[in-house]
Amino acid sequence: MEAINLKSIYSNLIAGRLPVGTGSAQKVVMNQAYAILGTNRLHAYLAERSGHVYYFAIESAWLSSAPGFNLPFVDVLPDGPLHVGDAIYLMHGADYSVALIIEGGSVRLLCNDQDVLKDYLIGLDLHIVEIEHKGGKPLSSIPQAIQGITERFSALMMKGSIGVLISASMVFLGAQVASAYTNSQAASGLNAQAVENDLNATLLKLSVQQPLARQISRIQKVSATVVRSGGWIEKYTMKGEDDESFELILPSWVSQDYLDSLGRDVVTDLRDMEGLLSVRKQGKKESVK
Repeated sequence: MEAINLKSIYSNLIAGRLPVGTGSAQKVVMNQAYAILGTNRLHAYLAERSGHVYYFAIESAWLSSAPGFNLPFVDVLPDGPLHVGDAIYLMHGADYSVALIIEGGSVRLLCNDQDVLKDYLIGLDLHIVEIEHKGGKPLSSIPQAIQGITERFSALMMKGSIGVLISASMVFLGAQVASAYTNSQAASGLNAQAVENDLNATLLKLSVQQPLARQISRIQKVSATVVRSGGWIEKYTMKGEDDESFELILPSWVSQDYLDSLGRDVVTDLRDMEGLLSVRKQGKKESVK
């Protein structure tokens, strides 16, 4: 099965855990996946457990050449046949490793070269459970999962430019807010509707006209890269359509494709704190000083 390039699939697969309450698990997950991946053409697997939904999602294009693909990590979710509690569930490929980290209700999926990922996992105080690429379940195609939501929000665009400005802010913040909800039990007082509302705001960018659409799209791409890697944004500034500066903090294990997605002229260096990488980009005016 290595012939279908499993490394590409796992490198573009996202996973997480979100509160559902009385809301729609599918809508909550699809909004989250849209905010991170930027497309509504998705394959996903959902498993509801005790008021939360565990999910895996990927852009459908990555599975186009992988008919019959089953995801083994489905079996390590709570109540699954391979679940043993909080642990690092590790699987090896020919030239890569994939780890699903389940800890205290949070879920992270990491994929990288074997040596790079091994060095990162050593620093985590969790038991490692090695699994094989067998069993599991397929991801289902959900190409129109958020169509109804986008139609509801198209009416809001009639209310003026204030809604547009709010959408620009939420594209930048929405994915980070959702990630905080997912990983922090301190947010238990926030209901599923609040999570869904914050994520739905990112969908407003679908109706925004140029050039603001390009600005929003760029902000969304940077924030999505940060969320996928498990890092955070220290600062971000955009002036005009293509003059941006930022400082991001990412895990040191991130592969080159994460950095490439941030564009040219980024500078990286390891911070004093072990395992963190500072990624900076200077704006045009800053660069000529």
